[in-house]
Amino acid sequence: MRIVLLLLAAPFLLFSKPLLLQFSGNEKLSSRELYDTLGLNLPYAIEVWEDQPAMDEVMVSQGVSALVSYYRSKGYFKAKITPIITATHITLEIVENKPIIVSNVQVNSVLDVDKMVEFGQRDLFDQDKFSSSKNKIKKRYHEAGYCNATFNSKSWVDLETHEAHVLFEATPNEKCFFGAITIESTPNIEGNLTKSMLHFDEGDPYSLEAIQKSYEALYTQEAISRVSINDADRLDNIVPITLSIEEVQKPIRFSAGLGYSSDQGFGTQMGIKHRNFLGDMKTLSLDGKFTQIKQEASAILSIPLYDRFFAYGEVGYWDEIFDGYRSQSVFEKITLKRQDIPTSYLISMLFDQAKTYESTNTESFPDSNLFIPSPGIEFNIDTRDKLLEPTKGDWINVRGQGSIYSTISDATYFKTLLSGAHIQSIWEDHIVAARVKWGTLRVYEGQVPSAYRFYAGGMNSNRAYAYRELGPKDLNGDPLGFNALLEGTLEYRFGIYDDFRGVLFSDLTYGGNSYLPDYALPYLGVGVGIRYVTPVGPIAIDVGVDPGDISQYALHFRIGELF
Repeated sequence: MRIVLLLLAAPFLLFSKPLLLQFSGNEKLSSRELYDTLGLNLPYAIEVWEDQPAMDEVMVSQGVSALVSYYRSKGYFKAKITPIITATHITLEIVENKPIIVSNVQVNSVLDVDKMVEFGQRDLFDQDKFSSSKNKIKKRYHEAGYCNATFNSKSWVDLETHEAHVLFEATPNEKCFFGAITIESTPNIEGNLTKSMLHFDEGDPYSLEAIQKSYEALYTQEAISRVSINDADRLDNIVPITLSIEEVQKPIRFSAGLGYSSDQGFGTQMGIKHRNFLGDMKTLSLDGKFTQIKQEASAILSIPLYDRFFAYGEVGYWDEIFDGYRSQSVFEKITLKRQDIPTSYLISMLFDQAKTYESTNTESFPDSNLFIPSPGIEFNIDTRDKLLEPTKGDWINVRGQGSIYSTISDATYFKTLLSGAHIQSIWEDHIVAARVKWGTLRVYEGQVPSAYRFYAGGMNSNRAYAYRELGPKDLNGDPLGFNALLEGTLEYRFGIYDDFRGVLFSDLTYGGNSYLPDYALPYLGVGVGIRYVTPVGPIAIDVGVDPGDISQYALHFRIGELF
């Protein structure tokens, strides 16, 4: 119908001039909201270069009809809109009248779905919230395994009393179970391998969450371009599954880029990756990264195994400039990982031929050439909704590695690093985030490279200090690092305008040379930052200062949130 109206109006539009559009009388719904309903943009005060919203005369009746429908959806069933047209303006005079109020909400359900209902008694009767509540209740039942549940959702509106009576009713019927799983794969990817990555088996209780996790697990495989998990062909309470996989048509991908960070300065990156090397989703990547303080190259072979296990083999080299010395490493690493959602576990074996050289203080940073084989373990939980710009969720990371002095290893040591964060939206476009990090390095016998120590300061640490500049220094002014470190961060993130965001933050650091940090010597940083949201993550600029010594400050730049 809209297309017919537009075709009829088209000849008149050729000879008509849009008139400025304004509203009067609207109190409960903002003018910006009404402009948005009509598909018009109301510029902000600082957008002086943007035109004010305008409308053609022939489109007025259609616009009035759209706004009446919108008012009705928000509970104002008797709203009246009268257009007044002058030579320069179209004014829509609005009489909102008394809204419809929810007088009673009845929920009949064997599952607890009260939180799914988005309005309560004495709230406005919002039809969008009514529809959204129905969908949430359906989803709740499907997530609980009731794929054949029946629903009866109704609303009765009394225009005389301006009241609405609402009913949400659900009958679960039989619980559903996954049926036979049929695989439709490609010649270069074995079907049973992709099947083993699913988060459900035949006979398991039906679960939308398990299907969603299966999508996530399969789409993390770079060899796969498309996944379809079809659960539509149901046989009573049995849900057969058809899994369809399509592999990437061009498996070889080149990457290159230039960048800058306040930690490592200007840098460049180059790489090549085969995303289905020899088939079955194996990947082989060659990467080189070069910055003003670090040069590194690596080759990684990733092999998917059954039941969401993965094996990795990596060989690499890096050379990095520290204040007071340089550190070099030639290493090989073998890793076995189990990837669940939202958890992952891994064990690894690192063979590190590490060299410390060009030291300006051989007592604090002794020149050395050490071979240290280190078994390691790692555990992760990540429930953040997005990685680059999270708005809610938690993550926990636990790492441990060590070695025993022998004819093979040059040290007996143990190193742990525990990290965690919580991110919470407190209201629209306002987020509170907190992070804590604790690490310790214990050397019992022999010697480890100076680069194994903990350093603090920088954009991912205490932002009142430059990269690795926090803590005690030697006579040459070079930071000594720590054997134990505790850091905490608290941030308040908020919207400013359009794609610009702001942040207020506080960073606290404790360091020490024992197995525990020295809690008597805190390093505090506070500051402000600005973010500009881009498709690859927010561009971030932070300025931090030590409130006890305002001469101590630092400027930081990066892409992506800290956590």
